[in-house]
Amino acid sequence: MTSSAEPPDSENCDQLWECFPMTSRCVDRIAFSPDGKLIASCNDNSLEHIKLWDVESGKQLFDMNSRLYASDFTLPVSSGEGVYYLFDFFSFMIKSVFFSSDPKDLTCRGSVWDLAVGKVVYVREITSYRKEVTWYTLAVSPDLQLTASAYNSTITLWETSTGIDKHTFYLNEQVRNIYVNQFSPDGKIFASLIWFAGYGGMRSSERSGEEKIKLWQVETGKEICSISLPDVMGETRWASILAFSSDSRILASNCGDFFKRVIVLFEAATGVELCRFQGFGKKNSNNYSGGLDRITSLAFSPDNQLLAIGDSTGVITLWRLSKGWLRPLRARKIRTLISCESCEPVKTLAFSPDGELLASGLGDNNSGITLWNVKNGKKHQTFSGHLVKANKISTANSINRDNLAVSPDGKIVAYIDIAHSMIKLWGTQNVGLLGRFEICGDIVSKIVFSQNSKFIIGVQDRFSNFNHVFPQNIITWEVATGKKVKSIDYLSQGDWDSTSVNQYGDLLAIIDPVTLSIKVLEVHTGQTLCTLRSGYEHVWQIIFSPDKRLLATQHSMSEFAIWEITTGRLIRTIHNENLEDYMYLGGPDPVLFSPDGELLAIAATRNITLWQVSSGEKIHTIDRVHRAWGRCMAFSPNGQTLAFTITDEAPLRLWNLETGNETCLIDQSDYTVSSLDFSLNGQVLVSIAAARLVRTLYQEHLP
Repeated sequence: MTSSAEPPDSENCDQLWECFPMTSRCVDRIAFSPDGKLIASCNDNSLEHIKLWDVESGKQLFDMNSRLYASDFTLPVSSGEGVYYLFDFFSFMIKSVFFSSDPKDLTCRGSVWDLAVGKVVYVREITSYRKEVTWYTLAVSPDLQLTASAYNSTITLWETSTGIDKHTFYLNEQVRNIYVNQFSPDGKIFASLIWFAGYGGMRSSERSGEEKIKLWQVETGKEICSISLPDVMGETRWASILAFSSDSRILASNCGDFFKRVIVLFEAATGVELCRFQGFGKKNSNNYSGGLDRITSLAFSPDNQLLAIGDSTGVITLWRLSKGWLRPLRARKIRTLISCESCEPVKTLAFSPDGELLASGLGDNNSGITLWNVKNGKKHQTFSGHLVKANKISTANSINRDNLAVSPDGKIVAYIDIAHSMIKLWGTQNVGLLGRFEICGDIVSKIVFSQNSKFIIGVQDRFSNFNHVFPQNIITWEVATGKKVKSIDYLSQGDWDSTSVNQYGDLLAIIDPVTLSIKVLEVHTGQTLCTLRSGYEHVWQIIFSPDKRLLATQHSMSEFAIWEITTGRLIRTIHNENLEDYMYLGGPDPVLFSPDGELLAIAATRNITLWQVSSGEKIHTIDRVHRAWGRCMAFSPNGQTLAFTITDEAPLRLWNLETGNETCLIDQSDYTVSSLDFSLNGQVLVSIAAARLVRTLYQEHLP
């Protein structure tokens, strides 16, 4: 049977899948009200974009969702006349949040919302005759009179109410990006952090070019200074931050070195460097990681005597700033605060107006915001996070499919945090960190769960003298304790890699480069179960069936061999003519056995073909609708449903293999799926995105 027509619309589906509701353990922006009684928090990835909290009780007073801009609202806060709120966020990404000292307006997505006694009375747009305004670079002065925006190599300051240009700053150099624009608290100085291209031009290497901080006088438009910073590194692009002191006299930045770990304090009026110090406590020595720990947030106390520094490991340090008679400004570390055990970045910090509390945008498993007592360093209060659809499990730029594993029951996601040499365990139905354990400097390239979910099995690599990476050991850790219980060296056995290990980590296929045979070993004992006399010179990939009866090998663009593990006998050869345009099989799970080993699914750029193993007959051709890369698929435990993606950011499709029809279409438009896993009962589907997000769906039964 061949079904090549486009699947029916989702309204004809007979299944309904919903996301598990989760609460974030971090927020992107926080701010205190002028009287210190309220806190506002923002989360870019939540429908509850902004929340208001009562500091004393910890009670949530209000939340603003993404649909709020289309209608009026009333704040359920009895704050009295003259208390208003000012926020600033654009294009679904909340750029900043702050309370106005003389508030009248709320700015939102390029609009100014006038508030009176907590109620919207009318809305006006922030307008400019320049159509090229890039909203993520937009900044608003503290009195709302001026707006700054950037486009290409030009920065424009214009009147918020009229859209008329006040100043235009032309950057007569090759600009790669302008990614921080900021007014000083008194509104007299405008600062911009700019990435300039190097001499090699726009297409030169990632390390070419440099960052500069440029300062201008807002009143006259005169440039105060241009501060050159170290060359840009690929690993720390977009990681630079700026912060003005409360009196607008000092500008702090984390741009003192390549790695964004050195803090530099400048005199804002002149750009003269006042002080620099190592703001980060430890240096990452793992050169393999490709990720670097760095400073992620800065905040001055109201009296400007303290500087709070948050880093990418969840650590906050407090520094006392002092200047004696005829002595330069000095910074002395006085306290270290540990936000949580998950080693995640502190994205935002804010002092209360009286300087007694410090709010951090990172909580523990049950919260998203933490209030600290500045004097004793103890936790004062915590607030829950924002409602989110997906749990972010990594701070890396992207996730390698082999670096994570989903437990067979669908309840745990294990992830290799290479930067911190640990394996973290996350719950799929909440955002809490279930546990973590050190991997003691081992370079682990792949992990899987054992069939009973009690152990994690990992492939440990080692570097050769020529800096090549080879798999060496297979290590077993106990999930409950994190204890390493076994490590077996398979380096001398033959050629193998992380794809040679089956989905439960108990079988390993090793190729003998001399005889071209394939040995299948039992991992825990090293015992050889069978030897496949393949005779093929090239083995592109090896695929085990979940029931451990069969093994498939790919030897060319279109040729697959299927073997019986107990006997080592070749039972079938499949030639798939639909792979003529398939140039590389490096995508996630391009070939997959059904749970009972009766079907073999092969994903290509145009379609998915399903083959009956016993007869070698092609029984289905599923059109993926659009020609696309990024293949991803999974069988349900009963083998009746195939879940797969068709294009980046397109819906996830569930296909009934008995009827040849689509049973459900799940919206995944907010991120690209890179991994799919069903739970053993088939009622939970865990999707993992290349954007470091885990989304858990459960099946609702329709009446």
